[in-house]
Amino acid sequence: MTSPIDLHSPLALIIDDDATFRVLSRMSLEQEELRVEEATSGQAALDFAASTMPDIILLDLQMPDMDGFTTCRRLRQLPAGEFVPILIMTGLDDIDSIAQAYEMGATDFIIKPCHGLILSQRVRYMLRASQTLTALRDSESRLAQAQRIAQLGGWEWDITQDRLEFSDAACHIVGMPPFSLMNQPHTAYLACVHEGDRELVANALRVAAKDQTAFELNHRIAHCTGTHRIVHLHAEPLMNEGGSAQRMLGTVQDMTDEQATEARIYFLANYDNQTHLPNRGLFLHRISQAMLPGTGSSTIGAIVVLGMDRYHRIGDLHGSGSTDHIMRVVAERLQQSLSEITTIAQHAGRDAPILARLSDDQFAVFLSNLSEPDNAARVAQGFLQALTRPFVIGTTSLTLSANIGIAIPGSDGLDPEQLLRNACTALQAAKRKGANGYQYFSEAMNTTIATRVKLEQDLRIAIASNQFILHYQPKVDILSEQVVGFEALIRWQHPTRGLIAPTEFIPVAEEEALIIPMSEWVIRSVAQQQRLWHKNGLAPSLVSINLSGLQFRQRNIAQQIKGLVFAEGGRPQDIELELTESVLMTDASSTVTILQELKASGFRLAIDDFGTGYSSLAYLQQFPIDTLKIDQAFIKDLKLGKGDSPIMRAIIGMGRALTLQIVAKGVETRDQLAFLRLQGCDTYQGYLFSKPVPAHELQHLLRDRFSDEASRRMDRSRHRFVS
Repeated sequence: MTSPIDLHSPLALIIDDDATFRVLSRMSLEQEELRVEEATSGQAALDFAASTMPDIILLDLQMPDMDGFTTCRRLRQLPAGEFVPILIMTGLDDIDSIAQAYEMGATDFIIKPCHGLILSQRVRYMLRASQTLTALRDSESRLAQAQRIAQLGGWEWDITQDRLEFSDAACHIVGMPPFSLMNQPHTAYLACVHEGDRELVANALRVAAKDQTAFELNHRIAHCTGTHRIVHLHAEPLMNEGGSAQRMLGTVQDMTDEQATEARIYFLANYDNQTHLPNRGLFLHRISQAMLPGTGSSTIGAIVVLGMDRYHRIGDLHGSGSTDHIMRVVAERLQQSLSEITTIAQHAGRDAPILARLSDDQFAVFLSNLSEPDNAARVAQGFLQALTRPFVIGTTSLTLSANIGIAIPGSDGLDPEQLLRNACTALQAAKRKGANGYQYFSEAMNTTIATRVKLEQDLRIAIASNQFILHYQPKVDILSEQVVGFEALIRWQHPTRGLIAPTEFIPVAEEEALIIPMSEWVIRSVAQQQRLWHKNGLAPSLVSINLSGLQFRQRNIAQQIKGLVFAEGGRPQDIELELTESVLMTDASSTVTILQELKASGFRLAIDDFGTGYSSLAYLQQFPIDTLKIDQAFIKDLKLGKGDSPIMRAIIGMGRALTLQIVAKGVETRDQLAFLRLQGCDTYQGYLFSKPVPAHELQHLLRDRFSDEASRRMDRSRHRFVS
């Protein structure tokens, strides 16, 4: 019993009108574990092969209707029929018939009748040869595909016959048709080489032919498409037994995309994507090169670091795309400023300034060959002046400020990293002095910056662990000297340093945007305290809360604050929000809308430290303000009967004309109080009456006020009864 034939075994098709020969042939082939199909005519064979192409075909030449010659030719025309082995079986032994069979596409022939063993071995041999050729074709196809993917082509130069042959892939890469040239083989290739690289390539080929050495180089190709490509040309000699090079084998690979990618990677690693300026890493590298011995390290230079103010605020208000646009304009203005002051910064023929973008809101420039260190200040002033012109975002005009820190190589350090750190330290010092200023580095700044960093870290911990407390300073009616309200003032109870004054930590909180969660804590705490006072039967008290500029410009600020108050059981009408003149006038037109929303929510509104800012009287009439608080700077020098104070009289008179409540801050003497009383000021607060104290120390004041109000109500009722 024969075992079943594997379905993966080779398939043979026998085409013969002789049934006996078909049976004998089948028996021989199946003994070799081949699958066998039969066809009695040429047309039947074509129909079968059109749907299933066999692995080998046995074809008889002498058949009715369609002879073997025609059948062979048409089989070769079928898809996948080009390479299938065809064994011609013929009783004809004339040479012409055999030659004609080969012309029609036969692979081999055998004379009928033949022994079964000979037939099976011939078929087995043809199958092995076919499989080898198929594997070779697959390998060549994969190689060609791999070369296309890698954009790699091969070439061969027969040095003895001066014959140059390029593969199709190589011809495609360099942009010329396939060729094999005998005369001047270099000419055709060199014609494709960019003229700027032609001599380089020609010389490399000459040296390789003469010295029989390998070479590789990159050069440009002037492609037939009109573009320039970059290729890598590689060649190695093929030596004969005598040690002489008869051939040069090589490859040509298109490196255009790879080099473009490498250039892009280098750009992203070393340049700012928005401004195309060097980034921090490249900036430091170039400073290091500029400061190498013998390259100017003994000359005067400077590192100037510029920090933009309110960078993140721009993105919050106008979108992230606006910051990219602004920083590109800033870079252009700085470059223009450098070109205008270049004669200050360096001598003719020396190194140009190195401008870089260090981070989102910081730029830096390295100046070399200054005639004196003070000239760095002139560069800084030029930068600040260049930024004074408004920036335009859509239909909005925006004015920005900046600060600058300066470090001098030598006196401030020799290491680029250290110099840059010192310049940034000087920048922080300049920021603390106000906007649009510059500062040279000094060693004392390191201590100051370290202290400031520690304070910021502690402040973040304080917010997370609720280390703050509130003190309240009474506001007193200037005639009756009765308490009419309080101002809530935040204090920081540091675990090791004790009570820290607001003047120390509030500026840091504002710089780092920590003031927002702190302000929200104050609002909640005040609402909680007022609810507690009401619960204990104490008189309702108006409490003033200072609102920072950052919080005031938050979206839907009226709803946010009202939500915080309601969440703690408080009432907006018991709270007065204080804002400084500078905050209100930053964007006066939008300020009116925000103030109206706060007023509609029930809050009272006050201008704090009035007289120290830059209020516009025209806008002052539009602001729905209830209170003007006069800064204590105008109070401290007041003395009854001595000198004159026209500014104080003007402020109080203007406030009364606008029907605003006038509050004087920082009242410490009876003379000051007497003067304010004569001028018609309404209310005061200061150490004359009480310093800011914790809430529990105010109980007696609130009880006295409650008793006084109850007495006044009884007096009014008695008066009505008597009348």
